[in-house]
Formats: sequence, structure tokens, C-alpha cells
Amino acid sequence: MTGTERNKAKRLLTLIVAPVTGLAYVIALPFIAVATVVTLVGERILHGLISIVVRGVSYGWRPTEAYLTGKKRRKKEKK
Repeated sequence: MTGTERNKAKRLLTLIVAPVTGLAYVIALPFIAVATVVTLVGERILHGLISIVVRGVSYGWRPTEAYLTGKKRRKKEKK
């Protein structure tokens, strides 16, 4: 094959492959959109359920607060 014959073969292949690739994208696009919507809605529902469960299970521990001085002791009342 010479250079011009290869060039013609590449052009012909491009003319055949390009519409097929475009058709594949057009067919796949609705499925991609539906999968994206389902994923986003699923994440929002899951995060909502997790936050409800965490609020219900929480026992009041706050790791950002530290009481290193110990318990407050009441001063003995003067008589």
C-alpha cells in the first residue's frame, strides 16, 4: 500500500466508524442520565437516613469538648 491508499483507507474507516460511535453515545446518554439521577437521589436518601439514625443513637459524646479539670465540686456551705 502506498501513502495515498492508506490515507483513503483511513478516511473510509473514519466515515464508517464515526456515525457508529455517535449512535452509541446517543443510545447510552439516557441510561447515563437515569443512572446519575438515581445515584444522586439514593445518596440524599441514604444520608438522610444515616443522620436520623445517628441522632437517635447519639449518647451525648462531643469529642471537640474536653473537661480536663475534672468534676466541679461544691464548696461546703458555711454554717
